[in-house]
Amino acid sequence: MNLRNIRTRLSGRPLRSRTAVNNIDSHVTPVPKRRSWDNTAAPISYTFQEIHSPITCPYDRPVEAIREMEYPHMNNGVYLDHSGTTIYAQSTVERFAKKMSTSLLGNPHSANEPAKLSGDMVDDVRLKALRFLGADPRHFDLVFVANATAAIKLVADSFRDLAEQTRSGSFWYGYHRDAHTSIIGVRELANGEHKCFESDEEVDAWLDDPLDPSLDLNRRDQSGLGLFGYPGQSNLTGRRLPVSWTRRLRASKRGLLRNTYSLFDAAALAMTSPMEHVFGDPDAAPDFTCVSFYKIFGFPDLGGLVVRKDSGHILALRKYFGGGTVSLVSTIGSAWHMSKGLESTSNGGGGSDESNDHGNGGGGGGGGHGGGGLHEGLEDGTLPFHSILALGEAIEVHRELYGSMKNISRHTTQLVKRMYSDVSALRYRNGQPLCNIYNEEGEVYGDAQRQGATIAFNVFRADGTYESYAAVEKLANERGIYIRSGGVCNPGGVFTALKYEQWQLNRARSAGHHCGSNGLGVINELPTG
Repeated sequence: MNLRNIRTRLSGRPLRSRTAVNNIDSHVTPVPKRRSWDNTAAPISYTFQEIHSPITCPYDRPVEAIREMEYPHMNNGVYLDHSGTTIYAQSTVERFAKKMSTSLLGNPHSANEPAKLSGDMVDDVRLKALRFLGADPRHFDLVFVANATAAIKLVADSFRDLAEQTRSGSFWYGYHRDAHTSIIGVRELANGEHKCFESDEEVDAWLDDPLDPSLDLNRRDQSGLGLFGYPGQSNLTGRRLPVSWTRRLRASKRGLLRNTYSLFDAAALAMTSPMEHVFGDPDAAPDFTCVSFYKIFGFPDLGGLVVRKDSGHILALRKYFGGGTVSLVSTIGSAWHMSKGLESTSNGGGGSDESNDHGNGGGGGGGGHGGGGLHEGLEDGTLPFHSILALGEAIEVHRELYGSMKNISRHTTQLVKRMYSDVSALRYRNGQPLCNIYNEEGEVYGDAQRQGATIAFNVFRADGTYESYAAVEKLANERGIYIRSGGVCNPGGVFTALKYEQWQLNRARSAGHHCGSNGLGVINELPTG
């Protein structure tokens, strides 16, 4: 549904028809005219660009045909919460259901034939997922987890455990202000040694000179154990952050940051961006990268942690072990265990290398298979092998429908540029803009290197005061438009976008505001989300 249809739904009344504008010259685009609808029945005067460059479809079939065939379940409204999860294709569910009804799959931790079928399938999908992400299995391993947050927690727990062996008993943690709540939460395991970088420039200054006293890093040992976490794309505004930081971290001045690893949150970025620029050069790639497959494909509900093999040994040192992650355990008389993760790294870390034996694919167990890689020491318990089966089908369907993530990027970049242009032009009759769009860098929409397909905004009333985000979402829901509102689990991004100071955040907390639809949307004429 186009933006004009969305506006019609929001107002609850039809818009007046408009006169078609002809192209005077196919090589020269005339200066766009603007028109304000004098619709006395509607509260808003719709002012927007009447001339646009056509949206180029990069797929083999028109978008309308793909939608009709694969997404009939989207006909009940306008779904715009793809950052929460995208919508799954019908073919994915049908193919998954067919395989489920025709295949006998067992627990990969067993040694029988159904178990072997599951284990081989898991290994095949692991390789397929790495290739989809542009990560060479010779240099990267993939750990299946419940979601991106579980991937982050796996890394955080490993660093907490290893930090107990340091003189200080802790590790240093730095994170960017645009980080998702799950990235921020790692700081609670750092025993107070953490730093929030409030701008890109501050990160650049740190990477240029880790000893810069003006940065106030709150770090006791600059060359000690550390972790730097940041998102590839803000899940609030869609702003894309520099991928080059991970390379610069590894090549820091005088090697001061040689023990500081990188945790890259790609959950938002991977939704609409190819990932070859992240994983193409293993020497520059992040040490640990979390992804959410359901944000890319809609189904299944599954996440992943992509581990750079040269860095994976640090995760193998974690304390906890679950079923399938150990090759031998002693319980009576003495307490010791043999970790499959440690065995893998000490033997060269085969991981998901296509040249290696598949192993058991399910994280070890009673099957008697050989060691398969780092993931076997990190995937606790029985893997969700049915969901992994569905992931394999989702990847194939996605490739058949869209060709590549480069095509997805081209298409969504065009769409968000059009959306930004039209939303920016919405006005009340008195000239007051309808929306305040939060965007730090000016006209970045249309530049996929700097901006994803996300628009963050608040709605003004006609007198210039803010409408509550909860009221906007309620109205949108009533009109069959599905958006996301509130703080969207990005507290630093909201704080920055709204130009909050610390006392204002404290005031909001004191007033009883909290995240979610039941929070206080506006306090003293300042929105809280």
